[in-house]
Amino acid sequence: MSGTAEASGVSLHDDRPGASQVPKGAWAVLFTLLVASMMDMLDATAMGVAAPAIKLELGASDAQFQWINIGYLLSFSVLLLAGGRLGDILGRRQVFLTGLAGFTVTSVACAAAQSPGELIGARLLQGCTAALMIPQCVSMIRESFGQEHSAKAFGIFAPFISLSSALGPILGGALIDYASWRWVFLVNPPVCVAVFLVSLRVLPKVPPRSDRPGLDVVGMILCSLAAGLVVYPIIQGREYDWAWWTFAMMLAGAVVLAVFALHARSRRRRSLDAFVEVSLFRKRSFSGGTLTVFLFFGACSGAFIVSPLLLQLYIGWSPLHVGLTGAWWSLGTMSAMVAAPLLARWLGPRQVLQAGVLTQAVGMVLTALTVALNARETTHPGPHGPLLDTGLTSFNLAPALIVSGIGTGLFFVPFLPLVLAAVEDRELGLANGAINSLQQLGGAVAAAVFSTVIFNEVGKGASPYFAATLAYGLCACLLVVTWAASFTLGKSTAPHD
Repeated sequence: MSGTAEASGVSLHDDRPGASQVPKGAWAVLFTLLVASMMDMLDATAMGVAAPAIKLELGASDAQFQWINIGYLLSFSVLLLAGGRLGDILGRRQVFLTGLAGFTVTSVACAAAQSPGELIGARLLQGCTAALMIPQCVSMIRESFGQEHSAKAFGIFAPFISLSSALGPILGGALIDYASWRWVFLVNPPVCVAVFLVSLRVLPKVPPRSDRPGLDVVGMILCSLAAGLVVYPIIQGREYDWAWWTFAMMLAGAVVLAVFALHARSRRRRSLDAFVEVSLFRKRSFSGGTLTVFLFFGACSGAFIVSPLLLQLYIGWSPLHVGLTGAWWSLGTMSAMVAAPLLARWLGPRQVLQAGVLTQAVGMVLTALTVALNARETTHPGPHGPLLDTGLTSFNLAPALIVSGIGTGLFFVPFLPLVLAAVEDRELGLANGAINSLQQLGGAVAAAVFSTVIFNEVGKGASPYFAATLAYGLCACLLVVTWAASFTLGKSTAPHD
């Protein structure tokens, strides 16, 4: 879901009908960048069903499986702000084309990987190239359509991005079942080449801004180091029996984050551009909003990591079966996104968001109960070892998944208008980037934590059913904390301090 926040955020701008026509060439720009964004989204969401198949074929360890699953998200989230800044400095067209070319090469490298280590390295690099490519898309669309017509463009852009996130697991499952997991990556290069050639013709050559900001390299390194110091021991800790240094690394991550905050404040005092604008976090609604989306997206990612692990690795469902089952969640999300604007007018936007958080918590509890009620103690032979017998089906999971999806839709529609109401126009770009980055980082951290919970419990001899039920219960608890954090948001989407 890497484009959710940005795509939704831009639609907040002035959508008043104007007499002027859409600028020439704007629609070509939109659909070219839409294909690139959809390709990134399909790749990211397909990995949920691809990772268990990759683990089995390449013989990856539990920790290597986690790195394969979250490496892309981790590098993407940390470098997303840097990618946006490079677009301001060097020109968005040039940075987009560079990122697109890199995405092509790294996709081939992912498909050609012969060991877990090679694939992990390629996925980390692929996330870096996506961080160059994706931030430019929203900005170039806004520049091409102008503020007057941007709502028309993003009225098309956002639904297609949502559709991509729904189709990713299904497409990935079909490719794995009927070909190989390598085709999840091999479908990218021909599309990338076509988009690159079209981009050379249709993307406008806009010179870099005269007031372009500087790139805070030290801040970028500190931010990346802090994220790595937290995530690495979460993933590797179990293999080292949670040695003292794993906790020391996590504590060091918090220290480096504090140093990063001091560095950003120091640059601000000297009128230099910081990697993250700390003044934004003095606004209660914005700082509360970033915490809220970090926690909420963490809970979503926790659910997305648990389901394929249980259903594919331990029960033996095919990737396509898992992808199609996940479509129930997407159905609930899209239905709620239609109803949410009407509910917001009636109940208020913050109330709708909070209802979405609690609805998703109920969905997590229902999922845990469904798994527990359909658990079986017996096993049967599988191609890679014993598999659990189960009473779970796509249809008895459907009610819980639809409820969870409804919660997601109710959350995301009012979220950005509420958070950005406290942000000035000149801060919108940085604010949108910070929110999207923290959204992805929350997903990466949560994926590491929840997969560790599963592997840790199973490693101690617990049933995978128990481990999954525990993980879904923790997701529900995290959502209750998210609901409490959401009270820091304003009640209205009207501009306020």
